This record gives sequence, C-alpha cells and structure tokens, in this order.
Amino acid sequence: MIKLSRDFTPTYLNPNKVIELTSLFVDTSKSVWNTPEIKESLLALSNDKCAYCECKLNYESNYLEVEHFEDKSHYPEKVVVWENLLPSCKRCNGSKGFHNVNDEPIINPFVEDPKIHLRLRCYRLKGKTTLGQATIDVIDLNNSARSVYKRFEIGNAILETLEDIKYKIGCYREKQSTRMKNKILGSTEALLLECQPTAAYTATSASVLHSNSDYVEIRNTLKSLEIWAQELEELHNNSKRFVLDFI
Repeated sequence: MIKLSRDFTPTYLNPNKVIELTSLFVDTSKSVWNTPEIKESLLALSNDKCAYCECKLNYESNYLEVEHFEDKSHYPEKVVVWENLLPSCKRCNGSKGFHNVNDEPIINPFVEDPKIHLRLRCYRLKGKTTLGQATIDVIDLNNSARSVYKRFEIGNAILETLEDIKYKIGCYREKQSTRMKNKILGSTEALLLECQPTAAYTATSASVLHSNSDYVEIRNTLKSLEIWAQELEELHNNSKRFVLDFI
C-alpha cells in the first residue's frame, strides 16, 4: 500500500448528479456507482491499481470494484461522494465488507501515508501503529495464498536480478563494452521502474530493493565507474518515497 493523491473530481459527479444518484440508491438500492465515468476516474487516481493491495486491476481476473471507505450500509448518504470512493480489487473489497471505519479506523491511503503505519517482515505486513494493524486485519493483507506468497515472488525476483547485475558488472570490469554496459543499465532501470507508483506492488518492490546491500553496492559501483545516469538517480530518489521498514 502506498500514499495516493485525490487531485481531481470527475465532472460527472457534480452536485446535482450526486443528489440524484444518492436518492436513487436510497429508494431502489441500485448500484449507482457502477458507471464508466466513476470507474475510469478511480483507475486514473491509482494507476490502475487496488488502493489496498496494489494489484493491477482489470488484469488477470483482478476486476475493479468501487469501494466505499465509509460503507454504504452505515452511510448511504455517501454512496457517491467522491472522497469516499476508492478503487479496489474484489478480494480486498470483499474482506472489508461492511466494516465501519468510524468505529474501528483503518488506513485510507488517500489521507494517511501507509509507511507511517506499516512495516514489512518476512514478506508479511506488520502494524507499526494500531491503525496499521487494524488495516492488515480488516483487509486481510496477510492472506498467505494471495498476498504473502506474491510478495515473496516479487522479492525473490528482485534478489535474482541483483545477483545477475553483480555478475554483469564483474564481466564489465574485466572487459568494458557498450553492449555489457547497456545490459547492466537496462536491468537496473527495469528494477527501479518496478518501484515506481505506476507498477504493481510498488511498496513491496521498493522496500526489498532499498533494504538490500547488493543494491547499495551496485549503485555505488556504477557511480564509481561513471555510468550511473541521472535518469537512474531520479528513479532511485522517487522510489524511496514508498519504502516500508523492512526487517
């Protein structure tokens, strides 16, 4: 989970439309939020990801569901209030269900920065705060089959790539060539791109990468060889914003 920004309101949800749709829901229980205008706007907010687990939506059966942070059972008047809507996968939305966030608060990634409340240990999320632990439990973010194993797969792939980059650097030191340099830089850039907000599971990737001594060594070595590019430094600095404490 990473911090998200709600930097626009869709024109579709003008005050009159909100009143109209809310009344329709109260009278008929119709799913008035299931419109292309709302769904497409939510996807744009989160780079097509679930706001909670960061899986890519509308990909590999992870279909977008409109999540009501203050649930529609307890707060029907907020059923199409833009600030109350989040993009979610079916699993996270189903796990949260009708949980009342005012009785037991959880992280709203559009309001709180998750890294203040969460840490990563052995690919399981741990609460740094009561809010963080409640979020893990309510959203079921440590479900072994769908969450923990996925984080392990991501972490293992990053470690394998780092080992490969170190090997290539050794080859490059023995015999410098443009071809090998480009392979090293390409692999490094690919790793850093997986730690950007547009990628799936940003927080896991960024946390694993930045906590790894091999990555620190690689970055320092490429700098000493004067092939660490400014573009890599920008990706490096941006990815640090999403790092959870990783122990």
